[in-house]
Formats: sequence, C-alpha cells, structure tokens
Amino acid sequence: MIHPVFQNLRSISVYFGTWILLAGIHFSILFFQFRIPLNIALADSLIYNFLLCMIGVALWYVIRYSMPGNHPGFSFIFNHFTSLILLLVFWLGTGYALLSVLFKDQAVFMNFLGLSIPYRFIVGIMLYAFTGLAYYLILMYRDLQDKAKAETRLNELLKESELNMLKSQINPHFLFNSLNSISSLTITDPGKAQEMVVKLSEFLRYSVTSNINTFTTLDKEMQNIQRYLEIEKIRFGDKLVFEFDMAPGCSSRHIPVMILQPLFENAIKHGVYESTEPVKVLTRCSTFADYFEISITNDFDPSAPARKGSGIGLRNIRERLRLMFRNDSLLKTSASQNVFQVILTIPNQVVENTLKQ
Repeated sequence: MIHPVFQNLRSISVYFGTWILLAGIHFSILFFQFRIPLNIALADSLIYNFLLCMIGVALWYVIRYSMPGNHPGFSFIFNHFTSLILLLVFWLGTGYALLSVLFKDQAVFMNFLGLSIPYRFIVGIMLYAFTGLAYYLILMYRDLQDKAKAETRLNELLKESELNMLKSQINPHFLFNSLNSISSLTITDPGKAQEMVVKLSEFLRYSVTSNINTFTTLDKEMQNIQRYLEIEKIRFGDKLVFEFDMAPGCSSRHIPVMILQPLFENAIKHGVYESTEPVKVLTRCSTFADYFEISITNDFDPSAPARKGSGIGLRNIRERLRLMFRNDSLLKTSASQNVFQVILTIPNQVVENTLKQ
C-alpha cells in the first residue's frame, strides 16, 4: 500500500507545505513573543519541525500495524502509548542535543529551552494524535473504496454466474448419464432406480434454489455432495470409493454455497473416468484457531490422456474466494505421483463478519 504522503504531487505539496506553515508559526512565536534572536528562533523552528515532519512520515507504518481490528483493545492502546513515548523522546532529545551544540554559549536560550520541554511535549502529543487520526481516516477511506470496488465486481460476477449456474455447477453430462442409469435401473432394479431419482431430485433442488452469494453450513453442503457421489457411484460401482474424515466442529462451520461441487466434479472427471482401477475420493476437514481447511484427494492414472475442459469450475471458485475474502491464496492444488489434492481454506473471522451484516 503506497504511503499517502507520496501517492501524488498534490499530497506531497500539502504535507510538506503544512509543516512549512507550522515552522513559520513556531518561528513567529519564538521571535515576536519570546524575543528569541532571529538566528536562534529560525534554527529552533527548523530543527524541531523537520524532525516532526520525518516522524510524521514514519508514523504511517505504526498506524498501519496498529489498526483497531488487528489488535485487542489493550494491545492497541499499549502500541500507541509505546510509540508515542519513543517518538517524543527521540524528537525532544535530538532537538535539544542539536540546539545545545549550536548555541551552548547562549545561557538565556538554553534556560528557555529547558523550561519549554513540557510545553513541547504537550504539542508533540497533539500533533501525534492529529497525524494518527488523519492516517486512520485515510485507511478507512481506502478500505471503503476497496469494498465498493469488490462489491461492484461481485455483483457483476453474480449476474454472470446466475445465468450460467446450471452450466458451471451442474455438469450436463452428469445429468445425461444419471438419467441413462435410471432408465436402465427401471428394468433391472426398480427400487434402486427410485432411490436414484429421489437423490437426483434432492441434488437438483439444492443446486438450483441455492443463492451462490450466501453461506451455508458445511454439514448441509456435504449432504448435497454425498448425494452427488452416491449418484455417481451407481454409475461407476466399485470403481468409485469415497470417504469422509471430518474433525469435530467442522459441520457447523459456514462455507459459500456450492463452492465444493466443481471440486468433486473434477475428482470424478479426471480421476474415475480415466482409471481402470478403483479410485478413492477422500475428503478431510480440519479446524484451526482462525480458519478451517477442507482437503479433497483422489487417485488418478498419470499415464492416461488428460481430459480437456474449460476450467470454468476452478476459475469461478478462485474468483469467488478472492472477492469474498480478498485473498488469492485460499485454493491450492497439487499433484504427487498418482494422487491429486485440492486444499480449500476458509477464514473464520471474515465469515462471521459477513453473517452479522
């Protein structure tokens, strides 16, 4: 994030122009009110205000680190109190030392300088507070701008996604093959055909009626995923094996609706379709202090020709995650020997804040 002082020529001019004005006021008070000699008043003003100007630039990094949402209340206060004391000691100490070297023979001024330290301390506190408040306002303004841009982009994506929901999240080949399997089962096993119709109906109802801009519990999402896998298992039989290893507490965590469906479609498409051996799709969920993690692994045949696809599933997932959580690294994929793995990370705090809105 670019420093607000240096983001353009106007901000540079305003910042340094303000300190030149303050230095002029400082000089005027010393020269006209306290009758300090011209050269001493000028030196005092330039030294102390130059140091404050540089401290004001450095204070930006303190403010960025000490955002209220990043630290508990006590830590936030302690950070600012510590930085305030350190910066004031540096400012007053350095200014006093430099003026002492330049005007050590001016006893009257040195006495005035010592007596003025408490007043300079108070002025320093006021300038620290004013500069810090200005930086916080800038950060809040930038954050609002970023949220507005993200919301606009998300609305655009939702319009596109809602028009293509069936295309991107319900595989037409899956529906076609499922209906063919049902047709065959009506002759060989009517009971299983009826069961498959019920599962397919429930799967489609969840897929079509779910709003992709909302969150649901992982338990509900996994129930629909299990319907999908059970339907596919009727087609592939023993060739498809699926297991779930969900840590305690995972089922109540919230996740974007239909975010997992394309991942399981990929596991079936690139794992089960091309394999002649049984393929296991293993789903794990682990919880941590600030996030929870879903891992999906499946076997695949590395010697089989890769199936071509548009890749719309993974692209849509990454884009949704980026817009919802403002993070580009929440979806990771890897392939090792004959195992493909997808890891999806969901931050707890962002989900909780979204659900409260």
